[in-house]
Amino acid sequence: MTIQKALDIAIDKFREADIISPQLDAQLLLCHALNKSKEFIIANPDTLLVSSETQLFELYISRRIDREPVCYITNSIEFYGNEFFVDNRVLSPRAETETIVANAIKYAPKNSQLIDIGTGSGAIAISIATNRADLEITATEISKEALDVAKINAKKFGVEDQIEFIESDIFSNIKKRFDTIVTNLPYVSSDLKNDMKPEVKKEPAIALYGGPGDGLDLYRKFYKQVPQHIATRGKVYHESDPWQHDTLKSIAKQSDFELLLDDYFILGFRYI
Repeated sequence: MTIQKALDIAIDKFREADIISPQLDAQLLLCHALNKSKEFIIANPDTLLVSSETQLFELYISRRIDREPVCYITNSIEFYGNEFFVDNRVLSPRAETETIVANAIKYAPKNSQLIDIGTGSGAIAISIATNRADLEITATEISKEALDVAKINAKKFGVEDQIEFIESDIFSNIKKRFDTIVTNLPYVSSDLKNDMKPEVKKEPAIALYGGPGDGLDLYRKFYKQVPQHIATRGKVYHESDPWQHDTLKSIAKQSDFELLLDDYFILGFRYI
């Protein structure tokens, strides 16, 4: 079977299964099966696959039809210009979250303390660390399994000595104060579980759902604790759905925070 034939078969199967991006998914999975770049498979459509490559690709096709996210199959996802290791122990980082990273890199005071609450794969903390070697960074996570993934990524990017990883339920095991706090706590309402896309249902529920109703239970808990862990004039950046922003602004204001940033999915506040 040639590269082109393999792609054609996968694309047809993905279309039959109502996969949203059949061509891209087929290309990414074949690249992974062959350990080749996208440029290679496009430039070499007549190259023959060996039996082991065909079998591996067929396995990947089956997993994708079962709605397993591509990044869990390839164990790789791009975030802030780097390829992070991911699997089903962690939420796959979203492009929107890069705005948190960009603001932290730009505004965190030089040689200051920063904490990432609920680090998951470590994508936020590590992306900041690779761009701000002067920062002393702490990353917390309630899931030990997710922390293991974050540590793999920290070692991959050579920042394991810059980031202290702590198993913690928000600030429960944290004593210090920080100049910058970043977080992407779960904010999806658990009432919507049955309505989520099949791929989303494959991701860890602990990283998705923030409680019933408006989904902001964890952010309420966060803002009750954060004044004891942030320096005066310290900044907080986090993610949520735009329809939740008015509620979050009210919650933050009750804990003496003023609004700095409202950028669609991302909010920023300063402690006053």
